Amino acid sequence: MPADLPGIVRLRDRREAMTLRVILTAARRLFAERGYARAPIRLIAQEAGVAPQTIYAHFGSKAGVLGGLVDLLDDEAGLPDLIAAAERMTDPEALLGLLATASRQIQERCGDILAIMGSGAAVDPDIAATQAEGARRNRLGVEMIIERVRGVGGRVTPHAVDIAVALMSGGVHNSLVTDAGWSHDDYEAWLRHTLATTVLSAPTTGWTVP
Repeated sequence: MPADLPGIVRLRDRREAMTLRVILTAARRLFAERGYARAPIRLIAQEAGVAPQTIYAHFGSKAGVLGGLVDLLDDEAGLPDLIAAAERMTDPEALLGLLATASRQIQERCGDILAIMGSGAAVDPDIAATQAEGARRNRLGVEMIIERVRGVGGRVTPHAVDIAVALMSGGVHNSLVTDAGWSHDDYEAWLRHTLATTVLSAPTTGWTVP
């Protein structure tokens, strides 16, 4: 039987994707528990049930594994689905609401990954570089939504992207959810309203303090 039949290729791709997820899940747990510096490839491989060579073959280095966590974050936060939804929307406020949903899902589902990046970036150049890449991706996503808002006729204020990125920052989320005790529903509702009132020239949305 030929080795390149479509069904066999798809099965191989699924197996590879499963292996990658197992490795990233193990690394995520170990980085959170032990810290990036004290979680060597050998230990990640042991936790994932694979050979260290498998990790090197897929990621190249421990820094590559860390970069893979950024991809995992995008997937677990549901960002591809939100991007697809944006392409079907024509209401400016609904589009900005997607940013609020994205910020909520990133913080709620992947806060541990963000914490790994934040705690280690100041002392480890690998983590700092990966954190910077995550921030770049985040800004590109915001820029895409703001351009979509303009494309459907929404009028946005100057520096709309800068404002949205600042409002969606982890510091704002932590201040409201971690420190002030807001629920993630409250946070998302507030962010949806605040993005509309600060980014759009004439928003219509309303919001009350929880």
